[in-house]
Amino acid sequence: MRVVGLLWALFSVVLAQAAPKRVLYVTHSAGFRHDSIPVSRQVMESLVTRSSGQLEVVSTEDLSLLTVENLRNFDVVFFFTSGELALNDQQKRDFLAFVREGKAFGGVHSATDTLYGWPEYGELIGAYFDGHPWAQEVAIDVEDPAHPTMANVFPPFRITEEIYQFRDFSRDRVRVLMTLDTATVDLNAPGVNRTDGDFALAWCRNHGQGRVFYTALGHFDETWRDARFQNILLNALLWLAGVRPGDATPRSGTGSPSPAIDRGGVVNAGSFLPAPNNTLAPGLVIAIFGAALTSGATWSNGGLYPLPRKMAGTQVLVNGVPLPLYFVSPRQINAQLPWEMQSGQSGEVVVRTPNRSSAPEPARIEATAPGILAIVGIRREGMPVTIYGTGLGPVMPPAITGAAAPLSPLSTTVLEPLLTIGGVRAMLTFSGLAPLFAGLYQINAVVPAGIPAGPADVVLEAGGRRSNVVSWAIDR
Repeated sequence: MRVVGLLWALFSVVLAQAAPKRVLYVTHSAGFRHDSIPVSRQVMESLVTRSSGQLEVVSTEDLSLLTVENLRNFDVVFFFTSGELALNDQQKRDFLAFVREGKAFGGVHSATDTLYGWPEYGELIGAYFDGHPWAQEVAIDVEDPAHPTMANVFPPFRITEEIYQFRDFSRDRVRVLMTLDTATVDLNAPGVNRTDGDFALAWCRNHGQGRVFYTALGHFDETWRDARFQNILLNALLWLAGVRPGDATPRSGTGSPSPAIDRGGVVNAGSFLPAPNNTLAPGLVIAIFGAALTSGATWSNGGLYPLPRKMAGTQVLVNGVPLPLYFVSPRQINAQLPWEMQSGQSGEVVVRTPNRSSAPEPARIEATAPGILAIVGIRREGMPVTIYGTGLGPVMPPAITGAAAPLSPLSTTVLEPLLTIGGVRAMLTFSGLAPLFAGLYQINAVVPAGIPAGPADVVLEAGGRRSNVVSWAIDR
């Protein structure tokens, strides 16, 4: 019986491998025909190999294949189409039933420039094309990086593309996956129709028991040849086919909560303590605590520089200026204040998620706001010790907001900080920005003599302001 069971298990694996999910790729153009269609077919068919046999793609321009009899042979229908496709009423009913009853539909680029006379199609795909005001290099924010369609798509990324805007689009009906970073385009350009700044570039949704995915990218040959775009397509096809599970529930619609910063929730990321009157400093790394600070995503920039100013659909603004972001989540954000901010300036910290903003949290900008993040060294007198912190004031050469500090030349502090260990002043050998990080200071010093063994308080002072107190045990 054991042998029979093993043979059956092996036979089941073979059966599973022999039954790929079938995709009908439709490229019929009843309106504008894109030059990238031939390349798109090659790419879609290449995804079969990359899927390790989990997918099979059949390309066609024959609309007569969209019948209930033929659709039974497919798991996904995917459009790169345009214009009023010549589908009869029965084909339309069959197509909607195909998706509603548990199969899937996907579309790329001009799939929203299709079937304007069939409102149910617009509802199915999620929106209709409403012009393309930009054809240029843009930055794209991955709003839902944890969704399987966005797997291994590291935000943000830049791409040259013809950028669509949409009408009849609502976040109440779709789960937005990618959006345009509007800081990289001219919102006053001719043909811009949206006034809310919300330019979604990929989304998914449920339709009955079925799944729907759409991305606005795909105009140029170069887009189809882009490895990142191909990765998105492969992810999307596997998700549409049900190979990879993932939620398509909308989560940034009108019923979603607005971001809220906790009272005193803007803190020094070194000390994680609120300073009196929310005192901040130029270049300071801050942490923000609150609720609904993203629409649900948690994301770290992974140590890539320059730091993005929008992550997972979230921005932090001080006096209207977007801050570079290290990390975002529904409960916490880590960001860097601009070096350009002036001492003595009042500030308002605001968190913005798609179409929503928090109440402003007041802050005061001063020259310094010291905070100790970590201490590394040998815990004996005369030995080297390194303090990592933030908020120690201006540096020379000046630093660039959101950029990693260079290895050469090193940026050193203009104001020499005072470091005490166990109440005894320590001799400094270096005070400046830690290379390859943004907003992180490094203080190299020597453990002073005469400190008793046991816990010793470590304190940094800069510009007349003291850091948090960190207990550091001294050895004999």
